[in-house]
Amino acid sequence: MTLTLLLVAMVALTRAADAAKQTEAEEVNVVEKRGLLCSSGWTLYDWRCFQFVPRSLTWSAAEENCKSMNAHLVSVRSAEEYHHIQKMIADQTHDYPTTWIGGTDSVKEGEWLWTDGSRFLFSYWCQGEPNNLGNQDCLVMNFSEKKCWDDQKCDKKKQSVCVKSWSLFG
Repeated sequence: MTLTLLLVAMVALTRAADAAKQTEAEEVNVVEKRGLLCSSGWTLYDWRCFQFVPRSLTWSAAEENCKSMNAHLVSVRSAEEYHHIQKMIADQTHDYPTTWIGGTDSVKEGEWLWTDGSRFLFSYWCQGEPNNLGNQDCLVMNFSEKKCWDDQKCDKKKQSVCVKSWSLFG
Protein backbone atom coordinates (compact mmCIF):
# COMPACT_ATOMS: atom_id res chain seq x y z
CA MET A 1 0.00 0.00 0.00
CA THR A 2 2.78 2.45 0.92
CA LEU A 3 4.66 1.62 -2.27
CA THR A 4 1.52 2.23 -4.38
CA LEU A 5 0.97 5.63 -2.76
CA LEU A 6 4.61 6.51 -3.34
CA LEU A 7 4.35 5.57 -7.04
CA VAL A 8 1.12 7.58 -7.48
CA ALA A 9 2.75 10.60 -5.82
CA MET A 10 5.82 10.32 -8.09
CA VAL A 11 3.65 10.14 -11.22
CA ALA A 12 1.63 13.16 -10.10
CA LEU A 13 4.77 15.19 -9.35
CA THR A 14 6.32 14.25 -12.71
CA ARG A 15 3.18 15.33 -14.57
CA ALA A 16 3.06 18.63 -12.64
CA ALA A 17 6.74 19.30 -13.45
CA ASP A 18 6.12 18.53 -17.14
CA ALA A 19 3.12 20.89 -17.18
CA ALA A 20 5.19 23.66 -15.55
CA LYS A 21 7.96 23.19 -18.15
CA GLN A 22 5.36 23.35 -20.95
CA THR A 23 3.87 26.60 -19.57
CA GLU A 24 7.35 28.10 -19.17
CA ALA A 25 8.25 27.09 -22.74
CA GLU A 26 5.03 28.67 -24.06
CA GLU A 27 5.78 31.92 -22.19
CA VAL A 28 9.32 32.03 -23.60
CA ASN A 29 7.91 31.32 -27.07
CA VAL A 30 5.50 34.29 -26.81
CA VAL A 31 8.36 36.56 -25.69
CA GLU A 32 10.57 35.31 -28.52
CA LYS A 33 7.78 35.92 -31.07
CA ARG A 34 7.20 39.43 -29.70
CA GLY A 35 10.93 40.19 -29.91
CA LEU A 36 11.15 38.59 -33.33
CA LEU A 37 8.24 40.56 -34.79
CA CYS A 38 8.59 43.96 -33.04
CA SER A 39 11.77 45.80 -32.10
CA SER A 40 12.58 46.45 -28.47
CA GLY A 41 10.26 49.08 -27.01
CA TRP A 42 7.43 48.20 -29.40
CA THR A 43 4.27 46.27 -28.46
CA LEU A 44 2.73 43.68 -30.79
CA TYR A 45 -1.04 43.74 -31.22
CA ASP A 46 -2.99 42.24 -34.11
CA TRP A 47 0.11 41.93 -36.30
CA ARG A 48 1.17 45.57 -35.89
CA CYS A 49 3.82 47.09 -33.64
CA PHE A 50 2.93 50.08 -31.41
CA GLN A 51 5.07 52.51 -29.43
CA PHE A 52 4.01 55.26 -27.06
CA VAL A 53 6.23 58.35 -27.37
CA PRO A 54 6.20 60.30 -24.08
CA ARG A 55 7.96 63.37 -25.52
CA SER A 56 5.61 66.29 -26.25
CA LEU A 57 5.77 67.33 -29.92
CA THR A 58 3.56 69.13 -32.41
CA TRP A 59 1.48 66.79 -34.56
CA SER A 60 3.76 67.15 -37.62
CA ALA A 61 6.91 66.72 -35.50
CA ALA A 62 5.33 63.61 -33.93
CA GLU A 63 4.67 62.18 -37.43
CA GLU A 64 8.27 62.96 -38.46
CA ASN A 65 9.51 61.27 -35.29
CA CYS A 66 7.46 58.17 -36.16
CA LYS A 67 8.81 58.24 -39.74
CA SER A 68 12.37 58.29 -38.35
CA MET A 69 11.51 54.87 -36.85
CA ASN A 70 10.00 53.57 -40.13
CA ALA A 71 6.51 54.11 -38.70
CA HIS A 72 3.60 56.59 -38.75
CA LEU A 73 1.36 58.13 -36.15
CA VAL A 74 -1.08 55.38 -35.28
CA SER A 75 -4.19 54.63 -37.31
CA VAL A 76 -6.91 52.95 -35.27
CA ARG A 77 -8.84 50.07 -36.86
CA SER A 78 -11.27 48.98 -34.15
CA ALA A 79 -12.59 49.61 -30.64
CA GLU A 80 -10.54 46.65 -29.38
CA GLU A 81 -7.37 48.12 -30.85
CA TYR A 82 -8.21 51.55 -29.41
CA HIS A 83 -8.57 50.04 -25.93
CA HIS A 84 -5.26 48.20 -26.39
CA ILE A 85 -3.54 51.49 -27.27
CA GLN A 86 -5.14 53.18 -24.24
CA LYS A 87 -3.93 50.36 -21.98
CA MET A 88 -0.42 50.58 -23.42
CA ILE A 89 -0.34 54.32 -22.63
CA ALA A 90 -1.84 53.86 -19.15
CA ASP A 91 0.66 51.10 -18.33
CA GLN A 92 3.49 53.56 -19.02
CA THR A 93 2.01 56.79 -17.64
CA HIS A 94 -0.52 55.58 -15.04
CA ASP A 95 -2.87 58.05 -16.73
CA TYR A 96 -4.76 58.69 -19.97
CA PRO A 97 -3.07 61.80 -21.41
CA THR A 98 -4.47 63.50 -24.50
CA THR A 99 -2.27 61.96 -27.20
CA TRP A 100 -1.67 62.56 -30.91
CA ILE A 101 -2.75 59.83 -33.32
CA GLY A 102 -2.43 59.81 -37.11
CA GLY A 103 -5.70 61.33 -38.29
CA THR A 104 -5.84 64.65 -40.15
CA ASP A 105 -8.25 66.58 -42.34
CA SER A 106 -5.67 69.20 -43.36
CA VAL A 107 -5.89 68.20 -47.06
CA LYS A 108 -9.66 68.73 -47.27
CA GLU A 109 -11.75 69.98 -44.37
CA GLY A 110 -14.03 67.25 -43.02
CA GLU A 111 -12.31 64.46 -44.96
CA TRP A 112 -10.28 62.56 -42.36
CA LEU A 113 -7.27 60.51 -43.49
CA TRP A 114 -4.69 58.38 -41.69
CA THR A 115 -1.02 59.25 -42.27
CA ASP A 116 -0.19 55.60 -42.98
CA GLY A 117 -2.60 55.62 -45.94
CA SER A 118 -5.08 53.16 -44.43
CA ARG A 119 -8.82 53.81 -44.80
CA PHE A 120 -10.55 55.81 -42.07
CA LEU A 121 -13.16 53.17 -41.20
CA PHE A 122 -13.27 53.36 -37.40
CA SER A 123 -13.74 56.50 -35.30
CA TYR A 124 -14.42 57.32 -31.66
CA TRP A 125 -15.32 61.01 -31.81
CA CYS A 126 -16.53 62.83 -28.71
CA GLN A 127 -20.05 64.22 -28.98
CA GLY A 128 -20.06 67.30 -31.24
CA GLU A 129 -16.66 66.48 -32.73
CA PRO A 130 -14.95 67.04 -35.02
CA ASN A 131 -15.95 70.69 -34.99
CA ASN A 132 -12.94 72.42 -36.62
CA LEU A 133 -13.09 75.17 -33.99
CA GLY A 134 -10.38 77.64 -34.97
CA ASN A 135 -9.03 75.45 -37.79
CA GLN A 136 -8.43 72.17 -35.93
CA ASP A 137 -7.00 69.62 -38.36
CA CYS A 138 -5.22 67.02 -36.19
CA LEU A 139 -6.58 64.13 -34.15
CA VAL A 140 -6.08 63.39 -30.45
CA MET A 141 -7.27 60.46 -28.38
CA ASN A 142 -8.17 60.31 -24.67
CA PHE A 143 -9.94 63.66 -24.81
CA SER A 144 -12.16 64.57 -21.84
CA GLU A 145 -13.37 62.21 -19.15
CA LYS A 146 -14.90 60.03 -21.89
CA LYS A 147 -11.43 59.41 -23.40
CA CYS A 148 -12.81 59.92 -26.90
CA TRP A 149 -11.40 61.71 -29.98
CA ASP A 150 -11.17 65.43 -30.66
CA ASP A 151 -9.82 67.55 -33.49
CA GLN A 152 -7.24 70.04 -32.24
CA LYS A 153 -4.80 72.61 -33.58
CA CYS A 154 -1.77 70.80 -34.95
CA ASP A 155 0.79 73.15 -33.35
CA LYS A 156 -0.07 72.05 -29.79
CA LYS A 157 2.58 69.82 -28.19
CA LYS A 158 1.41 66.39 -27.07
CA GLN A 159 2.66 62.86 -26.55
CA SER A 160 2.00 60.43 -29.40
CA VAL A 161 1.68 56.82 -30.52
CA CYS A 162 3.48 55.35 -33.53
CA VAL A 163 2.61 52.18 -35.45
CA LYS A 164 4.45 50.03 -37.96
CA SER A 165 3.96 46.67 -39.55
CA TRP A 166 5.76 43.81 -37.89
CA SER A 167 8.75 42.35 -39.66
CA LEU A 168 10.41 38.99 -39.35
CA PHE A 169 13.45 40.52 -37.67
CA GLY A 170 11.82 43.19 -35.48
